[in-house]
Amino acid sequence: MGSKMWSHWLLVLVQGLSALLALLLRLGAPGFCRSSQAGVGVCVCEGPATLNLPDTEYCYRDQMAFRAEFSSILIYILLAILTVQGSLGTLWRAHGLAHRVAVLVLIATVQLVLLLVAICLPSGLFVAVEDFGMFAAAAYRVLQAVLFMDWAYNLNDRLYSGAVQTRQRLVSSDAYSWRLRIMVAASVLLLLGSLTATIFLCMHEPEVIWCVVISFIFSVLLLGVSITTWCEHGSLMTSSVMLAYNVYLCHQVAEIRPDSAAPLEDDDVPTTLYGLLVPACSLAYFAISSSPARHLAGRSAAAIDDNDDFDSSDFLLRCGVHFLADFYVTSLLAPRVSWLRFNVRAATVFVCIAVYGWTLVAPKVLSNRSF
Repeated sequence: MGSKMWSHWLLVLVQGLSALLALLLRLGAPGFCRSSQAGVGVCVCEGPATLNLPDTEYCYRDQMAFRAEFSSILIYILLAILTVQGSLGTLWRAHGLAHRVAVLVLIATVQLVLLLVAICLPSGLFVAVEDFGMFAAAAYRVLQAVLFMDWAYNLNDRLYSGAVQTRQRLVSSDAYSWRLRIMVAASVLLLLGSLTATIFLCMHEPEVIWCVVISFIFSVLLLGVSITTWCEHGSLMTSSVMLAYNVYLCHQVAEIRPDSAAPLEDDDVPTTLYGLLVPACSLAYFAISSSPARHLAGRSAAAIDDNDDFDSSDFLLRCGVHFLADFYVTSLLAPRVSWLRFNVRAATVFVCIAVYGWTLVAPKVLSNRSF
């Protein structure tokens, strides 16, 4: 594994460590704060949340999650500074596997130290950045749509090109037909699953039926456009993946509606793990992807990047993406319910639909551009 790929997975490991620490600390936060004699920062929950014991325990859990993610945010800022100075690139280029593992251990140790320091900081410091975190999380939801879009485009292209090569090599259309049937069957199953989830949301979350139905209609319209001969960049599989992702976003919208018929449970561990699985998949794909945003420029195939040397500009960009991802993970671990957050999440659904729609028309609009 080259230095560039190592640097990509370094960021993923930092993200994974912070999420794991946040989950563990959330579970132990109430007991820690009840047994703590001193007024440790994380155990001083200010405002209406201290009026009764259950709300206080939720506050303890949320504050622990804030601090765990805050530690990884500081790590990304530190890595970005070292990259600008040239120190990090030197570490990755100049040493072998043992030195790289030592660097990973060092970074994990620094992250734990930062977490211990953050636990002692006042809660008001983290509450003050909640509004910024809301918009940062929304930005990552859009970036995550681009990542899943790129994955689906690549998967469709590889499966189809593999089917064509099989037909040419075997001089038979049977294997080619079977591969296409598998692609269509997988897409149809995904569509049926999305339709089922949409009906479920409409039945159990009637307050957001307008968001669910409108986004579903637009997604189906884009699906219809993507399978026409006019659209040279579309595919049934990509449209199916984006439809499923939009339904997932609608579910997140329903979670934080203030007058929701199903109140959000802050300590629902299975739901939290399910929510974390989505960013885990997107960030893992981001680590191995070279140019996930190429579809926004109207390109359908990525140029093969054989250069695996550390790229400082690429690493800085990825630090920024993981920086936003930290706020997204925080919104899953410590959700906040308000009309502003509800409206921002609802708007994000339609921004993601618009981004996918742009990738379908970009080859036509940008046909005379060279990149």
